[in-house]
Amino acid sequence: MKSINKNLFLIAIFIITVMSLFINKLTTPRTLSNNELLVNGLFLFEKPKQISNFEFFTSNNRSFTKEDLMGKWTIMYFGFSRCPDECPTTMYELSKLVKILREKNYNLNDKQWVLVTIDPERDSPEDIDKYAKGFDEDFIGVSNQRPMLLNLATQLSVNNVMPSSNHDMDHSHLDNHVNSIILLNPKGEYAGLFRPPFSTSRLSLTYQSVTQD
Repeated sequence: MKSINKNLFLIAIFIITVMSLFINKLTTPRTLSNNELLVNGLFLFEKPKQISNFEFFTSNNRSFTKEDLMGKWTIMYFGFSRCPDECPTTMYELSKLVKILREKNYNLNDKQWVLVTIDPERDSPEDIDKYAKGFDEDFIGVSNQRPMLLNLATQLSVNNVMPSSNHDMDHSHLDNHVNSIILLNPKGEYAGLFRPPFSTSRLSLTYQSVTQD
């Protein structure tokens, strides 16, 4: 009888172990190859690109510089608060991504999410930060004058930030902008970009593959 109980106990331990390994496999993000990442919308540079220092501002006139990128994976998106379609759609997808990561207890201590306004003439630091936090309280919105914006946007290959030559600053060029989502690594380097169209499932799959501990 004791022998039977011992065998049943060992079988139970075996089943629990197998189930634990199976569940762990399901919940642990898989590391994708570069080709798999590309198919799912994330293009990684073979060698991350260095970027020069910059300075933007968020609420309460707090400075945001390249130093704030160090030690963190940074998602950076270029948009503006008056954007009719593209920005709110993309920001909503990013907010859903963050929600999914929180539900999985994914480590977000070394992750951050930054919205850079491409309309600094109308988006103050307070305006763009409030807009960003409307999608998620951890999002950061930043702004600075156009020369600084153009400097960073050029380094990150972001289009649709040039103003019209019209002296009255016609902003119609911004309305239909389509930008990639920028990925910066913990060394403050331009690591890659998520290409549109964006979906939560693809963003979640590729983001976790690259940034998992």
